[in-house]
Amino acid sequence: MTTPPHDAERLQAALDDLTDALEAHLNACLARTGESDPVVQAAYNALRVAADRYDDLLYDATDEVTPWEFPEEPPSIEFEDLEADPGLVGVLVRRDYEIDDADRLMLSGREAYGELYPQDPEESAVADVSHPGRALYQMLHAYGVDGLDERAEEAGLLPRGGTVWVQALSETDEQTLTSDPFGVADEDLLVYRVDEIIHTDD
Repeated sequence: MTTPPHDAERLQAALDDLTDALEAHLNACLARTGESDPVVQAAYNALRVAADRYDDLLYDATDEVTPWEFPEEPPSIEFEDLEADPGLVGVLVRRDYEIDDADRLMLSGREAYGELYPQDPEESAVADVSHPGRALYQMLHAYGVDGLDERAEEAGLLPRGGTVWVQALSETDEQTLTSDPFGVADEDLLVYRVDEIIHTDD
């Protein structure tokens, strides 16, 4: 049986990703700072994903398998400094989404506008929400970050993952809240971190 060129190309790309992930994992392990090193954990997760994808593609294309076993995947990567005792902390949140359906996102943004300004005619919502960025603005305005996350899939957004950092802050860091809110991110000052990683099939 001859493997079609397209499948062979996908397999080679998956193999390249796997070898890159192996090297990155080795480098992270050699530079580890201790148990639960978040860099090592992230490299481990990336290696697992690359190996799993290669295994799946190999089986689909050739009916062959690798000798690897994949235990049930943990939903997140966590780090916690049990010795930390900060007086001031910052909670830094990032959530990533893929815009899967721009039309649904626009519709959701206009619905959010309607909830914020129920006295305005429908034409005002259409005029205001004229692009996806404005739709996201109105959804955040109406529902907040958590509300947007709850409505993401019905609004045409596919969650790609997120991360929450809790870290110690200095008194001067407190003054950067509006001027440079994420400029204070510092792995050396982490008290707690959790990463939610969502994988999608290509």
